[in-house]
Amino acid sequence: MNQTDIQRQIELLRRRIDKELYLQFQAREPRMLYEPMVYLFEAGGKRIRPLLLILACQSVGGNLEECIHAALAIEILHTFTLVHDDIMDHDDVRRGRPTVHKKWDESTAILVGDGLVTIAYQVLLKTEHPHLKRIIQIFTDGLLVLCVGQALDKMFELQDTISMDAYEDMIEKKTTKLIEVACEIGAILGNGSEKEQLALKRYAHCLGKAFQIQDDLMDIFSEEKVSGKPMGSDLIEKKKTYPTIHFLNHSATSVKREFQTLWRKKDFGKKEILCIRELFIQESTYESTQQVIKELIAQALEHLSELKQGDARESLRRLTLMIRDRIS
Repeated sequence: MNQTDIQRQIELLRRRIDKELYLQFQAREPRMLYEPMVYLFEAGGKRIRPLLLILACQSVGGNLEECIHAALAIEILHTFTLVHDDIMDHDDVRRGRPTVHKKWDESTAILVGDGLVTIAYQVLLKTEHPHLKRIIQIFTDGLLVLCVGQALDKMFELQDTISMDAYEDMIEKKTTKLIEVACEIGAILGNGSEKEQLALKRYAHCLGKAFQIQDDLMDIFSEEKVSGKPMGSDLIEKKKTYPTIHFLNHSATSVKREFQTLWRKKDFGKKEILCIRELFIQESTYESTQQVIKELIAQALEHLSELKQGDARESLRRLTLMIRDRIS
């Protein structure tokens, strides 16, 4: 397939995912619980995790119908994490629209998140496969690891300094794990060999790290219409992200003081965010972070090359490059 055909295939899969997600919540009652869920999925999204699961399955010889319920489950679980993350991070905008706790209230948002976890399992259990127990175990273990990652992220907000190793451990749990789960389950459902499953898991690990570091960069350098969130929301919440840690580890003392003065201002806003953005460019943090993302994507593609050549592998490669380029 050429590039246009691949992009068309990815878009068709995304539409199928959206359609199937809608069907999971159609005509459910009471409205207090399910209307916010419908609202969440109507907002759209990149659907990266279900796409990865489907393409991983297909890349080892599986087909869409064998993995569609698992793909929906991974997206529903991911959506639960967004609802609760928005509450904890005090974010008022997600995908360009008010977050659930902002449009309704926190109690509703917590209940919606809890409901989404349960529905994710309901949908996953529709999957038919000899290794369903193992798949459920991977899904469950992944959810717990994700919660640990979120806890670490919140703990870091209270600490003045965080090492890069500690940061990487946190994102491997908070972000990378769910992407690994998606690819690992896809490989199992496609009846991939142990070698193929390992290659896809390693691919997902590199991609997940790149994805989170890129999100950190987009928070500072992308406008809301690109990231779907207000610019600098991580800075406002005093989150320890890759650019911030890199900057504090590699900048001169005087420049660090300038950053800290800006960061600690009570009326921290867009002006301060733009000043910090310039400091990150000046001290090569932006350039260095971009380079790390490119290196991780290159490593991911190397692992992908271990799979047999085919349309699904090429679609995975193309999706990976689309992820790499989303900041521009």
